[in-house]
Amino acid sequence: MLATLLLTTIFAPLATYADPGGAFALDLPSGWTARKQDLGDGVTFTETFKQGDEEGAHIDVLVQKSAAEIATKDHPEVNKGVLDIVVQLLGAEGTITRQSRNEVTFDNRKAIRMEIDFRDDEDVMWKGWVVAVCGKNHALALIAYAKASDTATYKLVDQHANSLAVESKTPGKGGASAGGGLLSKTALTNIAGKIKSNMKREPMDKVLVAGTPPLTYGSVANFVTVIELLFDVQLTEAEFDATRERFLEYYEKADAEGRKILAEQGASLLKTLTTGTPQEIAQSKAEGKQVFETAFQRGSQMGIGYATVMWDAISRRAAKVGTAKQSPKKEDWDTDISEGDLDATMEMLYFMWVAAGRDASDVTMDDIIKIRNQIIGWLPEMDPQLQMLIANAPKVYAGIRQQWSAASAAQRIAMSQQFGAALDEWGIGAQSSFESSGGGGGGGGYSMNAQIAQNTAWNAAKTWSSSN
Repeated sequence: MLATLLLTTIFAPLATYADPGGAFALDLPSGWTARKQDLGDGVTFTETFKQGDEEGAHIDVLVQKSAAEIATKDHPEVNKGVLDIVVQLLGAEGTITRQSRNEVTFDNRKAIRMEIDFRDDEDVMWKGWVVAVCGKNHALALIAYAKASDTATYKLVDQHANSLAVESKTPGKGGASAGGGLLSKTALTNIAGKIKSNMKREPMDKVLVAGTPPLTYGSVANFVTVIELLFDVQLTEAEFDATRERFLEYYEKADAEGRKILAEQGASLLKTLTTGTPQEIAQSKAEGKQVFETAFQRGSQMGIGYATVMWDAISRRAAKVGTAKQSPKKEDWDTDISEGDLDATMEMLYFMWVAAGRDASDVTMDDIIKIRNQIIGWLPEMDPQLQMLIANAPKVYAGIRQQWSAASAAQRIAMSQQFGAALDEWGIGAQSSFESSGGGGGGGGYSMNAQIAQNTAWNAAKTWSSSN
């Protein structure tokens, strides 16, 4: 595909490919090779494929280098333009039979992802996706595809394509995440590992990075708790892990004063927010919220990693996509359904899938995105009880994780069975795959009903929420 773009070639058998121009790096499947073409005017096109099978599956990268730095505010427009170019190129090679675009986060950057089904000139069907994403001086289109009939190869391509790191000499781990949130393939793998270890948390004094003072697990956990108290939010596992990773990066680069603040501010602020009279605590929270809201917004604009994670977590919970029809029965529950609520819903469904004993490797980012989009489409006609649960998914999911951590072995077995029943009711059945969400109950359209809300797993979460 896109062979007409190639004028001269460079071949090199390798397992990891780093673009000589510094635009990207990614891991390749064993036995794959890379071929790069300079198209002029700062545009390059790199194809990767299995040696001896050039007509088979591909991971390709189209790059436009910019002499000036690409402003963050321009990334959405640039991403859209790059994606439109790819659509035109693909259209010249055959017929796109299906395409859907979604805002995502890729390599911790705002991006656009387009899923495609494509029929080539020889009437062969292909399945794949394109991600358009910007670095400081490069606009990229990452194109990954395989024959629609070859599921195993598609999963291989999907896995390796998601290792691409923008403007890096080494491959990354994040890849694409759903709906602009942080639920990436790496995040899914981390969550699955936590479930298998029964959500056991690390000791607060565990040293993550040695220094004076050292950065500890408690440094991260206390800071997250402060933010949860100030903004009345519950971070997901993906958000917590991203905060931890950004803390590590920032601590390594910071000067002595910066390291001291990062290592100790969480514990100090938490003490301030939990001591004193109710009036003093309320005043501290109000002041702290105002200070951090401004700091996170500015820090995000400056490219400070942990500030970006925090600002995204806060702003996504304010990005409304729907409203629950039912009035909340609990004072701290609400009816607004936000992007952040959907983030928590998708992570909760994956948690339930793995906790129910189902194969974590069956779940791809394509599956996550498809189900997320289905939920958004079904929201207006969804049962009010389910709307309410999604609107408060961060609280529900926090309760489920706490229960799983505190449960005995016998209780976890019971919870696993309950999770399985709930997933089956949603049409995410063990007999098929995570992506086979038919709405539950058989038949066409959305027919999931209030039975899932009566399921013990959900009721347990509601019970926790009403007692905390």
